[in-house]
Amino acid sequence: MRFSRARMIGLLALGALLAAAVFARVRLAPQADVGAGFVAKLMCSCIFVAGRDAAACRLDLRPDLAPVRFEALADGVQAWVPLLASRTASHREGTGCTLD
Repeated sequence: MRFSRARMIGLLALGALLAAAVFARVRLAPQADVGAGFVAKLMCSCIFVAGRDAAACRLDLRPDLAPVRFEALADGVQAWVPLLASRTASHREGTGCTLD
């Protein structure tokens, strides 16, 4: 089977894109996990221990944590970086918030 020059370039570009995605996943996943854990714990403490509103708590985060999303749950906070990491912090009366 003979490949045309355009098909060969397309396959090489696809391979380079796949390699870049794998490299980014390997390099960024540990940092994303730490960031998601930090945001989950901080937001859980801010919302459930300090009794503040989630929007007000979001203002406490540094700008470099903007990629981290979070959602307040009934008994804690889930934070995640899309496609890379997810962490949950649970609130327990008397002990505060802890990462699960």
